[in-house]
Amino acid sequence: MNEHKQFFIRVGGQLVAVAEEVYREYYRMSRRERYLEERDAAHGKALYSDMDTEEMTGEGMIPGPDAKSVEQTAIDGIMTDNLRQCLALLSEDERKLIEMLYFANNGVGITQREAALALGISQPAVKKRHDKIISKLRALIIS
Repeated sequence: MNEHKQFFIRVGGQLVAVAEEVYREYYRMSRRERYLEERDAAHGKALYSDMDTEEMTGEGMIPGPDAKSVEQTAIDGIMTDNLRQCLALLSEDERKLIEMLYFANNGVGITQREAALALGISQPAVKKRHDKIISKLRALIIS
């Protein structure tokens, strides 16, 4: 009965003649896909691609394995605020040296030798002042 019957599937908007086995497998897979989508919808499951926006894909919203936890981000923020408050308690000369060593040069800082040249003092003097300031900051942060 199906010997003379032709089978077609739509490809790119056009009907293409195919063998009966291809036709049946194509529509079996198509129905299976619809079934899975219906089952997922009934169970409240969604695809990450459903969360796509113009700025970001849904997959891009998934944090990577090296991403900081929310807790760690909050702790870092608190510690940063605490450090800023402690830096404000330093003298002008102390704050200037710390800014040179840690925050100058696009946040990379400069070497103790470069700081010594800029301040007109020796590198060992810069190291001694640095160590003293760091000890002072530790004491301020702990208290």
